[in-house]
Amino acid sequence: MKFVLTYFACLAAHAAEPGVRISTVATNGMPRNIVAKGSDWNFGPGSLLTHKGWQYAAYWDDARQVSVARRKLPTGDWSMVSLPGYQRSDSGDRGKGGAISRGFGDGHEKVAMGISPDGIIHLSFDHHLSTLRYLTSKLPVANQAESHLWSADLFGPVQDHLGGPRITSVTYPSFHTDGTRFLLYLRLGGGSGSANSHLFTYQDGKWIVNTEKDSQIIDLKWSGGDGTVNAYPFGISIRDGRTHLTWCWRDTPVPSTCHELCYAYSDDFGDTWKNNEGKVIGKRGREFITADSPGVSVWPIPSGKRYVNGGSMFVDPENRVHVLARGDDGKPAHFQRDPKTAKWRRDPSQELGGFVASIEGGILAVSGSTLYHFGSNDTSNWQSISTAPRSLFRDSKAGRDPFRFAHDGRISIIGQQGKTISVVDFHVPARP
Repeated sequence: MKFVLTYFACLAAHAAEPGVRISTVATNGMPRNIVAKGSDWNFGPGSLLTHKGWQYAAYWDDARQVSVARRKLPTGDWSMVSLPGYQRSDSGDRGKGGAISRGFGDGHEKVAMGISPDGIIHLSFDHHLSTLRYLTSKLPVANQAESHLWSADLFGPVQDHLGGPRITSVTYPSFHTDGTRFLLYLRLGGGSGSANSHLFTYQDGKWIVNTEKDSQIIDLKWSGGDGTVNAYPFGISIRDGRTHLTWCWRDTPVPSTCHELCYAYSDDFGDTWKNNEGKVIGKRGREFITADSPGVSVWPIPSGKRYVNGGSMFVDPENRVHVLARGDDGKPAHFQRDPKTAKWRRDPSQELGGFVASIEGGILAVSGSTLYHFGSNDTSNWQSISTAPRSLFRDSKAGRDPFRFAHDGRISIIGQQGKTISVVDFHVPARP
């Protein structure tokens, strides 16, 4: 461990950044002045993805439409298309969100992207208690990229369903895959403090779990507070056939009402859920996880502290579960689960950031425009590997590609400056 940290510390000592490569995706990013000052509004979950040797990006553009771009790795030119089937406006169907979900004001309306194992590109966007907005590529273009000229004609119309009934009151869509299976998480039914969590399953070209009733895994009702609560996930991760979910509870729209670090897992791809000790606490569509479920809280944090939703989750190759979040003191904290003992530990963290990969001796994470390494047993000592120009991210937070490292050992992040969308590729040097 000491050797690994010393090795990366030496790399960080060089002022020059030969390991950074920058490419321009497009110059049609949505201008920052269209949103409220301080809003974090672009680059949702899966905004940058690697699939079968190609990289894909999705974002809001200056026509208030979803743009999707692709390039052949490692250094191919980006091709971009703006999808004309939907234009964001402050009128029309805003669902239960009403006025609060108009105008990109609060950052909930980001574009989420996923690529299912069959090569279909999935997009979901513009959600804050609103009707589902979802579209896909018509063909498995991501599995046959060389065979398809990149154009808007490759994508189908916007839908408000997944092959079943219309889905309403949607917030926070995110797609998840392990390369063989594909899931969509949606928070449905209400706002902060009063929403349920749902997990939809896609298989063989269709959503086989596609209704609100059959997809629910977490229920808002409980015996505390004012009787309702909702789960804010830190993440969902699928590794070695196990689906891991971590979250905090939040009682009301007030962030300080967040409490508890919670964990559950499923070994049947989201149908049956078990607590930290392996006891069944939920069955999708039938018996729901709640804040009263036994063993669901793995690190007690009372309401009223500086603990808030928002963070990052990762499962490493040894099946340790990692969560980065603000702890009850408001400072960055690293929570970690030992897969052998099922015990959790809390350590200080030098930064808040997003996990991107695991390497021998530790973990890689991005914070701001810098790539860091830290050891699993020394989470307070983040070693900078390389830094990209911060100006590239002036008008956004970085979106991370979770699959690039497995493809060729690089880390990719996406950001926006003005209307320019850029991707930064970090080279991670191999140990000598």
